[in-house]
Amino acid sequence: MPNADPSTLLEQLLAAAKERQLAPTTLAAYRRAWTELLTHCAVESLDPGALSRDKAKELYQQMTRKRSASHHLQVRAALSFFYRLLDQTNPFSDCLAPRFRAEATEMQFLEAEQTAQVLLVLREASSDYFGHLAAHLAEALFFTACRFHEWATLPVGKLIREKDGSFSAARLKVKGRKYRDVPLVPRLSESLQEWHRFLESYRGVRLRKGAVEFAKSGLVFPGRDGTPISNQAFNRRLATACRAAGVPIITAHGLRHSAANLLLNDKGRNLRELQELLGHRSMATTARYTHIDRARLRGVVEALEFDL
Repeated sequence: MPNADPSTLLEQLLAAAKERQLAPTTLAAYRRAWTELLTHCAVESLDPGALSRDKAKELYQQMTRKRSASHHLQVRAALSFFYRLLDQTNPFSDCLAPRFRAEATEMQFLEAEQTAQVLLVLREASSDYFGHLAAHLAEALFFTACRFHEWATLPVGKLIREKDGSFSAARLKVKGRKYRDVPLVPRLSESLQEWHRFLESYRGVRLRKGAVEFAKSGLVFPGRDGTPISNQAFNRRLATACRAAGVPIITAHGLRHSAANLLLNDKGRNLRELQELLGHRSMATTARYTHIDRARLRGVVEALEFDL
């Protein structure tokens, strides 16, 4: 697809990405990288499908200068997707991110007591709308060991609510265009009920001058103007809570790993059960041989519950 019109190529990239049902935050990051690449190439009259290695290295440095390790990974993934669509060799494949501190690149997790401290700090710091959102979203992420986008983009209709008002499960959209039902422990059900009551009190309220009302948002955790809160915004609040609690700083994904660590090392659950709960890429194959039913899966998530 060399010399394709940039706008046409971008539309094709976005269409292909949507077919893969990428998370909204991932799609936005990919789009930024693709737009930046196509803009650079248009300004310098370059064909993105015929870049030299040296030129690719120069462009990569411009696209990632003074950015985080996670940004480098997003850009590399976006570029890889770009050249797979073109069915051409990726000239950026040899571009390496700078050396980052080990603590910045290794996945961080917290022990059970540390996690409890962070969740408590988030609760105590929930003085505004986004403080409340961060506190309840953090509990949803930890007590189900889910990915950030699975809860950040979850529609209200995907929560299973019982006659007494409690929430018993969430039907989460996962990778591979599939859904999985995750049972909710009583502690998380209570948290979601509290959040629901709090959210109702904000219906029709503008969060800041000029902001859009989100009364009609269909999300469980609507951010500003009713769209999902960004991973970055949530991670900033989580980092602040970690500092206040005096524990290592983790991200939303770190909450998922903290839950997995607790289940594996403290609660005696095995790797097969964790693979089912975490919904990894090979989950379908694993489930075919382990045959973990919903009752068994409920036992796995119930082991996460502890007093805050």
